[in-house]
Amino acid sequence: MSDWQLEMADIISDIARNLVAKHGTENRGILALSDFELNAVTYCVFVGKKDCIEYSNVLDEDMENVDLMEDLKYTPPLEKQCEGVEIFIKDGKVSTRILYPEDVDRERDDLEVRREVVHSYFGEGEIVFPPMPKGFWGEQAD
Repeated sequence: MSDWQLEMADIISDIARNLVAKHGTENRGILALSDFELNAVTYCVFVGKKDCIEYSNVLDEDMENVDLMEDLKYTPPLEKQCEGVEIFIKDGKVSTRILYPEDVDRERDDLEVRREVVHSYFGEGEIVFPPMPKGFWGEQAD
């Protein structure tokens, strides 16, 4: 294994540790999805609850994982850089799928693809999106 691959494994381990610290182990799994776009990194987390799949709002406390995802994006040499990553944690085990250009269909709707990926890990079920935090869209907090 090369140095950059070991570094990627360390970064994925740090991300997984942070996710378990935040979301615990009393769930049907935790899924972190990240898409590495040209000048940006997207990051979203889904947690399998008893009777739904809950999207977790990305808050200030999650910025460490966003930064780690960016590190992950730039760790491999240019010719080995990936397009995104799926990290799934369940029953104390972490599985990772690294996505390369041939794995990503940029012509498809991102939200539809994301829904399919989430259901591939958790099975069918409603994906619940909590309300956005006060002040997120510019409204005044109480």
